[in-house]
Amino acid sequence: MSVRLLLQQCKSATLKLPADDVLEIGQGVVVFVCFNKTAVEENALKAAQLVFKVKLSEEEGEAKRKTTVDTGGDILVIPQATLGGKLKGNSVQYHNNIHPEQGKVLYDIFCDELEKKSELTIRRGEFGARQVVSMETNGPYSHCFDV
Repeated sequence: MSVRLLLQQCKSATLKLPADDVLEIGQGVVVFVCFNKTAVEENALKAAQLVFKVKLSEEEGEAKRKTTVDTGGDILVIPQATLGGKLKGNSVQYHNNIHPEQGKVLYDIFCDELEKKSELTIRRGEFGARQVVSMETNGPYSHCFDV
């Protein structure tokens, strides 16, 4: 695993940033992303493409799931270093997580790749900061993927 993604289908979501700015999306997907120390630019780009290609989104009256691109859903990206944690005894350790400076670079590459799909609303959280997320889910439909 170089990149771990947790995708959560939502009806709406908000993310409160440290400076009290609030990011909002409507129906779409919340993407939590974590990079480990083996991650490189290619992994970040591949992970972004996975977000576009995976069929997780539902549309009312439709039997098959579609991609977020197909449904025109919004995407909220949240850096989530805790996805890289490993349990040792009763404690969680993060020794395999990427160094923060390198992680920020890959996070920006990941988000920039998502933003190339200009027809979608993409909101990005702040790398390395504590943030408060609230979401209304229609599942829950949470899916974890390793790239």
